[in-house]
Amino acid sequence: MKCKFISISHKQSDWEKKALQFYSKQLPNHFKFSDVEVKPFSSKSLDRDSILEAEGLEILKNVDQDAFVILWDRQGQKINSLGFASLLQEQIDQGTNINFIIGGANGASENLFKNSQLILSASELTFPHRLFKILLMEQIYRASTIHRNHPYHK
Repeated sequence: MKCKFISISHKQSDWEKKALQFYSKQLPNHFKFSDVEVKPFSSKSLDRDSILEAEGLEILKNVDQDAFVILWDRQGQKINSLGFASLLQEQIDQGTNINFIIGGANGASENLFKNSQLILSASELTFPHRLFKILLMEQIYRASTIHRNHPYHK
C-alpha cells in the first residue's frame, strides 16, 4: 500500500524528518510512504478564500488518480485508533492506495472537500501541521500493530 501525505507546509526541519523517518521505518514492508509539501500562498496578495482555492488546486495536482483520498479537517468525522486501523485495513484488502490531505493554516477549500472520499478529524484541538503529520504517521504505525496483534496498542 502506498500512503502519501500532501500538505501545505514549509520545508521540513530536521526534527520533523527524524520523527517521520522513525515511524516510517517501523511500518511493515508493504507500506510505502511519500510526502509532498505544497508551499503556502501569501496572504499579502490574496484574500482568505483566494488562498484556500489556490492551495486546494495545488494540492489536487499532487493527488494520485487511483487513490482513496482522506482530507483531515476539524469539521470531519471523529475517528479513534481502532476505527482508523479498520479503515486502513479495508483499503489494504481492496488494494487501494491512500492520499492524506492536510490543509493549510486557513483550512481546506470546498474543492478539496468535494474531491475527497472521506473527511476525518483527529480531535477538537488544533495542531501545528508539522506535529500533525508526525501524529498521523504514528497512527498509521499503530494501525499496523493493531492488525498484527502487537502489544504496542493496549
